[in-house]
Amino acid sequence: MTIDLSNFNLYQNSDVIVAWVFSLIIGAGLFYYLTKKKKWGLIIDYITTTNHRKIGIMYLLSGVIFFFRGGIDALLIRTQLAAPQLDFWVFQQDKYNGLFTTHGTIMIFFVAMPLLIGLMNVVVPLQIGAKDLAFPIMNSVSFWLFFSGAVLFNVSFFLASPANAGWTAYTPLSTDTFTAGPGNSFYIFGIQLSGIGTMLTAINMLITIIRFRAPGMKWFRMPLFAWSTLITSVLIVIAFSALSVALYLLMFDRLFDTSFFGGDQGNPVYWQHLFWIFGHPEVYVLAIPAFGIFSDVISNFSKKIIFGYSSMVLSIILIGFLGFMVWVHHMFTVGLGPFVNTFFAISTMMIAIPTGIKVFNWLFTIKGGRIQLTVPMLFAIGFIPSFVMGGVTGVMLSIPAADFQFHDSYFVVGHFHYTILGATVLGIFAGIYYWYPKIIGKQLHEGLGKWHFWLFIIGFHLTFLPMHFSGLQGMPRRVYTYLPEDGVFLFNAISTIGAFMMGIAMLFFAWNIYRTHRSEQHVTADPWDGRTLEWTVPSPPPEDIFTPAPVVESLDPLWNAKENKQSITTTSNSRPDPVSTTSFLPVILAVILFLFCFTMIYKWFIASIFFGLAALVTLIFFSWQDKRIEIYQKKNLKKEDLRTLLKDKRLGFFWYLVIDATMFIILFATYFLFTPGGNDPHPSEVFEARSLIIASIFLLTSSLTLYISEKGMATNNYKKFNIGILLTFILGLLFIGSSVHEFYKYWQEGYTISTNVFLSSFYVLVGYHAAHVLFGLGWICQVYFQRKVKKIPDFLYYEKHTIFQYYWHFVDVIWILIIVIVYLPYLL
Repeated sequence: MTIDLSNFNLYQNSDVIVAWVFSLIIGAGLFYYLTKKKKWGLIIDYITTTNHRKIGIMYLLSGVIFFFRGGIDALLIRTQLAAPQLDFWVFQQDKYNGLFTTHGTIMIFFVAMPLLIGLMNVVVPLQIGAKDLAFPIMNSVSFWLFFSGAVLFNVSFFLASPANAGWTAYTPLSTDTFTAGPGNSFYIFGIQLSGIGTMLTAINMLITIIRFRAPGMKWFRMPLFAWSTLITSVLIVIAFSALSVALYLLMFDRLFDTSFFGGDQGNPVYWQHLFWIFGHPEVYVLAIPAFGIFSDVISNFSKKIIFGYSSMVLSIILIGFLGFMVWVHHMFTVGLGPFVNTFFAISTMMIAIPTGIKVFNWLFTIKGGRIQLTVPMLFAIGFIPSFVMGGVTGVMLSIPAADFQFHDSYFVVGHFHYTILGATVLGIFAGIYYWYPKIIGKQLHEGLGKWHFWLFIIGFHLTFLPMHFSGLQGMPRRVYTYLPEDGVFLFNAISTIGAFMMGIAMLFFAWNIYRTHRSEQHVTADPWDGRTLEWTVPSPPPEDIFTPAPVVESLDPLWNAKENKQSITTTSNSRPDPVSTTSFLPVILAVILFLFCFTMIYKWFIASIFFGLAALVTLIFFSWQDKRIEIYQKKNLKKEDLRTLLKDKRLGFFWYLVIDATMFIILFATYFLFTPGGNDPHPSEVFEARSLIIASIFLLTSSLTLYISEKGMATNNYKKFNIGILLTFILGLLFIGSSVHEFYKYWQEGYTISTNVFLSSFYVLVGYHAAHVLFGLGWICQVYFQRKVKKIPDFLYYEKHTIFQYYWHFVDVIWILIIVIVYLPYLL
């Protein structure tokens, strides 16, 4: 499309122009509505909130918006494939590549994840009798990081540079050698930023479930949705760490001319390993919470306790464990050999066993129950055959010989959607309809919900069942056209009809939400005649709930209380509440990191440094504004309470260290893989003992001086404490100086990050560690000066110093490993 403006042409694709016009119209209309209805105060309330329910609502709303965004991509894909050799609008060739890349990425990372996390945010604290998540302010940070990453990824389309290497971003296609321009860099930074928020959420969920359960709620008295959230959070911590390292390395390939995944020395298959170490656990990150939702829904609407509760819990744990042992089944055609393929084929088949146990347990729960065919129950019943069909095709794909035929065909597309959409999306809908009273305080209309269900489930099978047959007919995935003689026209036409049926179903869902929002009819605390603790609090729940705390004496405490015609036992002897507040800092931090990532994508490195420093300043403000200082000064917290909150934070920090340790382990593996490099220089020519010895003396001695400061604090010897802190800072600074000198020396000798793949892996690993030291120096300064200037209570300072010492000692342990693994083999 060309528009004449004076003497020059303004060129842009018509789809981008339509997107800009549509977005501006919607934005203007939304601004007018918010102003006319005086809703800006409500918007500010949600922006600054740390309440789990409100943050859950923002996750759900974001997920629904991106659902329609990704759904439009899906309809455009199906329209382009509706007939042979069809040229619909502009969506051919590279435009089509961008279309299916954004569709897959949005649906996985920015639809399924936030919708599930939104339900977790709202429901899990209520199910376990907690007032909020363990770290409310971190919950707000998590959401805004997720949202900023999602927006960053979608901005690429409006700048006519969408990612175009597929949602898996396979290398070397996703390197700048083959896909120049910023598109796939938007993929890297968008998912990285969003993923940080997701990992923080996982830590928050873990600590909440482990530490904040109601009195008497033993492990085998937890609702299955809480159990599924727990296991999912463990999977996220490890799987997203692997993805973060993969994106980190790919960033260096695209921005700094390294060659981890391309060129003469790189290994494209290494990307596949890293991605699927994340990618297959991610399948269960999406499916396991849905399993928990279906368990609660089926139990409630069958009016029976879940059949085989213990086996259900154990099967969730086993699925989570086996999820890390099956990633190579995505790589059977790579050429890893018969032994590797056989091992992963067997492990893939094994995962069907705990999954089958769950299916039979759901069926036995339904059998003999007093079934109520509500909308949530319809989605649960519709899920069982849909997911089983996806599981059966998964077993077919687990056979390497068969996978050689099915691989990269539409058979895989059909299987993938049957498992993900058939489990996750149906589970999300079941959860939204089931817990909507707790989310909003109103109940979605059953009639419209049934229209939504039937149109969606029929459209789902019409869309994805024919894909198996078109795949068997030989249709490859990620192609934008086909010939009449290929014999796949009928299958594609049916799939397109089914996709539009699902689109119509989503309009019923949107209308249902709008109609319910306009309704003045509110519901009681227990509209579904529920079984678990969330149905004991008002709908929607106030911010101060579970006072006094409930005592849980069985798996279904509310149901048992109803049967015994008693109220739930309570106790005033409960642990301290999470410390909530309101703050603009989370959204400010997210905006700054958004700008940091945006400038990195376009290689505006001076601006990136500025925004990076601005992010560090924002983090300092975070720590400076500790709400507990005010509460402690008002004597609302006892020292015993502070010790409990310290244990919460310490456990949360240990889970952060699990993330960091996982990332370092993968970076060490990267160094092993690529060292020595395929060409000069050899590590023995680069490393020299003098720099290593000096740097090691500085850093390892700093752990001793930090220990001295700890002893001084424990004995109230502040002179000893101050000397220890000062020496730790000086030694850390000297280590940074020696590291900079070492890097500069290598650089002067021509050993740059792009010289060969060995040096790339060396700089990335050792530089990542140096960044930890630099961050630690800023941290120790901030904490020390906060105490000097603001005079925070001693116990709170003790907490901050304790957490810091764990961090610093961890960094020193990593340095010892770097000495042993990186340097010594080539210096001895």
